[in-house]
Amino acid sequence: MRTFAVPLRRRAAGLGVVATTALALTIAVAQPASAAVGQVLGADRAGAIKDSYIVQIKDSASPKARSAQTARELTAEHGGQVKVAWQHALNGFAVTMTAEQARRMAADPRIDYVQQDAVVSIADTQPNPPSWGLDRIDQRDRPLDNSYTYNTTASNVHVYVLDTGIRISHSTFGGRATWGFNAIDTNNTDCNGHGTHVAGTIGGSQYGVAKGAQLVAVKVLNCQGSGSFAQVVNGINWVTQNAVKPAVANMSLGAAGSDTATENAVRNSIASGVTYAIASGNSNQNACNFTPAKVAEAITVNASDINDARASFSNFGTCTDIFGPGVNITSAWITNDTATNTISGTSMATPHVAGGAALWLADHPNDSAAAVQTALINNSSLNKISNPGTGSPNRLLFTNIGDPGPGNPSVSNPGNQTTTVGSAVNLQLSASGGTPPYTWSATGLPPGLAISSGGLISGTPNTAGTYSVTVTATDTAGKAGSATFTWTVNPVGGCTGAGQKIANPGFESGSASWTATSNVIGQHGTDQPAHAGTWSAWLNGYGFIRTDRLSQSVTIPAGCTSYKLSYWLHIDSDETTGSVQYDKLTVQLGSNTLATYSNLNKAAGYQQRTFDVGAYAGQTVTLTFTGTEDISLQTSFVVDDVTLDVS
Repeated sequence: MRTFAVPLRRRAAGLGVVATTALALTIAVAQPASAAVGQVLGADRAGAIKDSYIVQIKDSASPKARSAQTARELTAEHGGQVKVAWQHALNGFAVTMTAEQARRMAADPRIDYVQQDAVVSIADTQPNPPSWGLDRIDQRDRPLDNSYTYNTTASNVHVYVLDTGIRISHSTFGGRATWGFNAIDTNNTDCNGHGTHVAGTIGGSQYGVAKGAQLVAVKVLNCQGSGSFAQVVNGINWVTQNAVKPAVANMSLGAAGSDTATENAVRNSIASGVTYAIASGNSNQNACNFTPAKVAEAITVNASDINDARASFSNFGTCTDIFGPGVNITSAWITNDTATNTISGTSMATPHVAGGAALWLADHPNDSAAAVQTALINNSSLNKISNPGTGSPNRLLFTNIGDPGPGNPSVSNPGNQTTTVGSAVNLQLSASGGTPPYTWSATGLPPGLAISSGGLISGTPNTAGTYSVTVTATDTAGKAGSATFTWTVNPVGGCTGAGQKIANPGFESGSASWTATSNVIGQHGTDQPAHAGTWSAWLNGYGFIRTDRLSQSVTIPAGCTSYKLSYWLHIDSDETTGSVQYDKLTVQLGSNTLATYSNLNKAAGYQQRTFDVGAYAGQTVTLTFTGTEDISLQTSFVVDDVTLDVS
């Protein structure tokens, strides 16, 4: 069993989601008897979690970037244990504290509100016969025609599934499903099935609406299909910070009543550019009395059956936007990599709409979440649902909006090129898609080379150097596609460009020439002294789940005989194990991993690490250091004096 301890605390600003260890030291400061008390939202709510609260900080009192430090200051004053701080979806934090401490914190003028945490869960599901949903959403009227027509697979869209996780190895996902974030535990698997079923309806190859979408698991519910609102906010915060646009989020979850923190988090995430599809709920009640279904900015989804009637269990009302197939829906399951299951719920209707949003964004990638919501509503099939429920818009999802025509041409990247001054060049380019034939153009070609309208680059280069070349194919409809690559021209019989190639190697110019996670590059003083000078790059060292990155793009000349990459590395860890790699640092050059270190490599002082990188001669590649930590016991990876000597 691992031992949990108070993590090393070293940086106060610039953090994303900042989590403390579950058994960290609780600060309990005695309060004066006359201390003011305030109101705690949801204190008597159903499913309330004892001693668990969500705190919203006023933006006017402290900025989001400082949420972790402000949380520590507030708990030092009022008592409590910070569990996680947010700075993207909310300016706030989750905290364990007594009811009295919560009321006192609620009275603090820096606080917008304190809210009791509560249980949130998936909608109930039941086994049923085979699916029909895809067949329904691509046609205006019944009867069904036993086919599903789609104009795109939405391969350029990322869909974030906030649920119980995804069985990413399932064959229906074809390698397109990945893990993004886990707010529940360290077990990146779906032990319930609900999330895998939802993901299969969104983007599975057999049962999916958007059959090429990139699916990302965001685990906010446990094996029983439940979690806390704090865990849901944690997932929303991660999506808001990390979403690759165009992006859709699916939330087939909810609870009765209101939850200000979750609703605000969803609104802020939507404002950041993520489209949200949310289940209305399975209680046959007004969805305006359920959260987060009531969020107007989201697309709130009711369920219909094969006869175009509102499902008997589906919620309804003015807070909802659209119906989707939600009864007897077949999709992927978790028992093996080909398993399926047939279940019902607004949880099944919502991923149909999330998939529809992905299809729209595939052809309209710059649309806002509001524009996507409007498009799906305006293009839906009107007045098809019998007994839609009081106040419900009688609109059924319709995805076969029409063929947008050929897309842009796709240019095949020829890869980085290397040649010598005076050597003849003949490079034929190719493209696909769009409306052929294509007319070709190029920028950045080495002197002496030219491109024909048919895409042939030819000539004899006459000037040594490294050139960034962009080639463009334009089709007869005026649509264009491009590719960019590096072309290195070496002098005749020699090595040019020898020398040290890493800019700002010792970080003495701060972050110049480097790309790094906030607070990695700095003057860390006696906490972590530099190898030389006063600056270094300190990755991790927090003692909770975190990923830090440090990178620089470097051009490596060709024609030389010696290529040596070197850096000085110090590893400091509070881990006590002698066999398990809990925390890791990976060093990559381009797409290849040069080395991996862990808490097992901890040692006093710095050690120099050197690599022969001659295989990368003539290329521009990115040197990347990536550090990861688990839930407790810090490990620090300190990098300094990074050089790449070419001779």
